[in-house]
Amino acid sequence: MNKLSRKFKRILTGVAATGSALALSASPAFAGSNAHGYSYFESCGIISCVTLEPAEGWFYHDGDDWKVCDLMGDGDRAMISIYWEDSGGSHYHRLAATGGANTCVSGGAGVNIPEGKKVTLLVWHQNGADGSPKHQMRYFGTA
Repeated sequence: MNKLSRKFKRILTGVAATGSALALSASPAFAGSNAHGYSYFESCGIISCVTLEPAEGWFYHDGDDWKVCDLMGDGDRAMISIYWEDSGGSHYHRLAATGGANTCVSGGAGVNIPEGKKVTLLVWHQNGADGSPKHQMRYFGTA
C-alpha cells in the first residue's frame, strides 16, 4: 500500500507541475469573429412567398472594418450601425449605401476596437436620411 501511495503521489505531482507550466506559458489570445447579415422580409403573393434582402452588412474583425451594400432598386438606402462598449464608454458608428441598387460603402478606417470586445452589427433599410428603419436585423462579432 505504501508503494502504491508513493506512486500515486508522484503521478499527482507530475500532473500538477505540467498543469502549472501550461497555465503560466499560455498567453491570452483573442479569436475575433466576423459578423455578416441581411435585412430581410417576405413578400407574399397569391401563390407563394419570396424572401427579399434589400440590405447586406459586414463587420470584419481583422482590421475593424465594416461594409454595407444596397441590394434592391427600391429607392431605399441600405444602412448598418456598429456598436461596442469599452472603458472609454459606448461607441456607435453608422454607415449608409445611398448610391442605389448594387452599391456598397466601406467604413472603419482609423477606428481601433479593443481586442475581445463584442461588436453588434445592425442591418436595415430606410427611405431617405430621416426615414424609419425597416426590417432591422441584429448580428454579433468579436473584435
